[in-house]
Amino acid sequence: MVVGPVLIVGAGVFGLSTALELVKKGHFVYVLDKHPPPSPWSAACDFNKIIRCEYADPIYAEMAIEALHFWRSDPLFKQSYDECGRLLVTPKEHRGRIEFERKGIEVLKTLGEGNRFCFFSGGAEISRLIPGFENNSIPPEQEVKYNPDCGLGRSHQTLKDVYKYLSSHPNVQFIFGEKGAAVGLKRYRSGEVGVITESGFVHSAGTVILSLGANTAKIVNLENQQSATGLFVTHIQLSDEEYTKYRDIPVLFDAEMGYFFPPDLTTKIMKICLTGCGIKRSVTDPFDSRKQISLPRFHIENPSDTFPKELVQDIQRLLEKYVPELKEHRLFGSKICWIGDTKDTHFLIDKVPYYKNLYVATGDSGHGYKFFPNIGKYIVQKLDGVLANKIEELWKWTPRTNEECEDPANSKWRVSKGKSKDITEIDFITEVEVPKL
Repeated sequence: MVVGPVLIVGAGVFGLSTALELVKKGHFVYVLDKHPPPSPWSAACDFNKIIRCEYADPIYAEMAIEALHFWRSDPLFKQSYDECGRLLVTPKEHRGRIEFERKGIEVLKTLGEGNRFCFFSGGAEISRLIPGFENNSIPPEQEVKYNPDCGLGRSHQTLKDVYKYLSSHPNVQFIFGEKGAAVGLKRYRSGEVGVITESGFVHSAGTVILSLGANTAKIVNLENQQSATGLFVTHIQLSDEEYTKYRDIPVLFDAEMGYFFPPDLTTKIMKICLTGCGIKRSVTDPFDSRKQISLPRFHIENPSDTFPKELVQDIQRLLEKYVPELKEHRLFGSKICWIGDTKDTHFLIDKVPYYKNLYVATGDSGHGYKFFPNIGKYIVQKLDGVLANKIEELWKWTPRTNEECEDPANSKWRVSKGKSKDITEIDFITEVEVPKL
């Protein structure tokens, strides 16, 4: 059972969602973070994220369907959700990705969903049916799927909306700055822990939850269960005319090349990402000087971490294939989005076995944001000891101390471009502009 009050460390998706669920149940909650939401340390501090329900695992599919209901109907979430659909272009050679997509649609159909998928071969029908992609060059033999029952979440806005709601709630207190920035744990004789902050102040509570995403392993020894992976994000600025042309396109996801979103309705900025090129940042393990782990290096402290020079041409190829008139646009506002990868891409939500009152809620593995409306429910179920066994088994604490740090390039469903590089191997482009969220 939850022993209150509850201290949540990290005001990102998992942390805020948990706070929402706890206050519904009448608990008092303290939330710590260095920055107010949208915290630049959060992976969700971004223009948008994909919201989809296709999962090869029925457990995640059911959770995603449940979450989609809230995105569509809950006043707190629906204002930052856009059901624009998603165009999914399948790689011709990568069997793991092909099987992942096939299984995901099959699972959806067994759950009574996914009945509006459209299937195409090549880009001719796409040119005719979806405005904005008239000039695409998808080869005739490439499989294309369109799912209208999904879309995007304006992730920075969701963080702001949930924070605004919680900050006005009498049972929630946020603590930011040096007094909210966690730097370590203090173990008491009772076996309980307090959270040490930059200011030197130690916060204590009956229940402590670490939800620091990719940075969680800096505060607690995760025993090699999570590795920080950096994903490259960049943007282009559209003109008024271009915005009008592309504002109603679906999310375009080419698993082999990359993906991009409809332009932001306020700034007319289009976000673009590459697939299969995640990086790591190898540092000495804070809990074992003999080992190396990957931890993030955030853009707010390292603004020169922008976009790799060698991958600019990959962005141009992606745009040339789908929206060729945009391929020469200058990239700006580039950054690395740090996610907490686990070996099997399952979340890590469990009690830390070496402490009496400490839990972790992390391991987003790049697919956590879509569960913003409901992941907190499952985290609190874990605290209360009522989480379904099948879910508990997926998310349980499983030390991997005798294994090498997992390379995300080994994932069966990600289309990898080879072994992941370290951030020290990247030659970044120089930028001066930062997009305003």
